[in-house]
Amino acid sequence: MSRSPLIVMDVTIVGGGIAGLWLTNLLSARGYSVTLFERGGVGGGQTLASQGMIHGGLKYALGGGLTRSSEVIAKMPERWRACLAGKGEIDLSSLTPLSERYYMFAEASTFGQLTAYFASKSLRGRINKLTQADYPPVFAGFKGFVYELNDFVLDTRTLLRKLLEPIRARVLHHRFDPETCVLGATGTPVVFHIGNTRIETDRLILCAGAATQSLLDELNIPSPTMQLRPLHQVIVQHAYPHPLYAHCLTGIRRAEPRLTITSHRDGNRWLWYLGGQLATQGVDKSSAELSQHARGELAECVPWVDWSEARFRTLRIDRAEPKQASGQRPDEAFAQASGNCIVCWPTKMSLVPDLGDRVVELLDAPRHTARSIFPLSGADIARFPWEM
Repeated sequence: MSRSPLIVMDVTIVGGGIAGLWLTNLLSARGYSVTLFERGGVGGGQTLASQGMIHGGLKYALGGGLTRSSEVIAKMPERWRACLAGKGEIDLSSLTPLSERYYMFAEASTFGQLTAYFASKSLRGRINKLTQADYPPVFAGFKGFVYELNDFVLDTRTLLRKLLEPIRARVLHHRFDPETCVLGATGTPVVFHIGNTRIETDRLILCAGAATQSLLDELNIPSPTMQLRPLHQVIVQHAYPHPLYAHCLTGIRRAEPRLTITSHRDGNRWLWYLGGQLATQGVDKSSAELSQHARGELAECVPWVDWSEARFRTLRIDRAEPKQASGQRPDEAFAQASGNCIVCWPTKMSLVPDLGDRVVELLDAPRHTARSIFPLSGADIARFPWEM
């Protein structure tokens, strides 16, 4: 009687967003035999719906003081910049940011006590007040204050393409089926099947974003658990010739940017993608209501642009995160071992390098260095939400 083909792996990853691709690159470079399974398009969940910001947390410190959230993430831009320079844990040296800097702007009366705070020694090197002569072209005609942050923006599809390139043979278009999976006792391999092929993997890593909770339920893993925090983003098509990458603080009454704006190519024009308070408070609005509200917000926050002919649409996104007792945003990336399974959420794209550190700490040394060939097709990168 013939035996089923056997493939033995160090690590199997479920979920092909930014976290899964980053971990596959990181672990492959460290000698692990690793394969990633993605049931849809690579990055088709939260990654391509994100604004692509790599930030150092100052938008979490608008209450006039540094917070745990702002400080945990503070070193992330430099870690990403090291990767862009080819000197970090992942080589992203051919990747050019959409914008090398991010900005904060507001009418002069808004800043108040924040002006002294932004000039304090504790923020030196993280934020710089610009003179009007140094304003980017998008601010032509703006009379308020503009600050430059040590943050930047990546085109997420180009980032995914760069991460996929060296590991393409390891990233497979296939649904991981928990019904075929046996976790076994701690220290024993996880066993699952694809067709008649038996796979044994020392560690199963779940980083499937919003799909992670259903995987945990089907695998009978009671902890950790997931929370979803919804956003309702706005996509604006317009004829203004300049991109904008900035937080608008005009008239804010809470420690959150009124608008968080990134720009993306839309043929020969720029498309503006709006988050911030607009997106968090817009979850209870219909698409038509939020579009109308966004038009008014842009008229107040960016009054030097004519919005009369702009077209608006909206996008609902659920941010998948480890559950917090308060239901609030987690401060850190998250990775937790549950037997021979590791469950992780980066919580923010900026924190993906930190997630990598946490996962590596939970792994034993690699044992199975032979590359394995699966009879499956590779996964392709999904489309941006505004292209659908």
